[in-house]
Amino acid sequence: MQVTKTRYYSPEEYLEQETIAEFRSEYRDGEIIPMTGGTVNHNRIVGNFYATLKYGIKGQPY
Repeated sequence: MQVTKTRYYSPEEYLEQETIAEFRSEYRDGEIIPMTGGTVNHNRIVGNFYATLKYGIKGQPY
């Protein structure tokens, strides 16, 4: 069994890398974890869903 060594980053190292990174990530307990989603189509779908839901329940007794 092979054990991989995890590299831990300081908050400053993470912020420096994040400013030039092609893809966004999040910082959690010293580890840099890639984020998923965030495409233009994904954002459009979410926006349409939110608008439909908002106007669909407008004036309803919820």
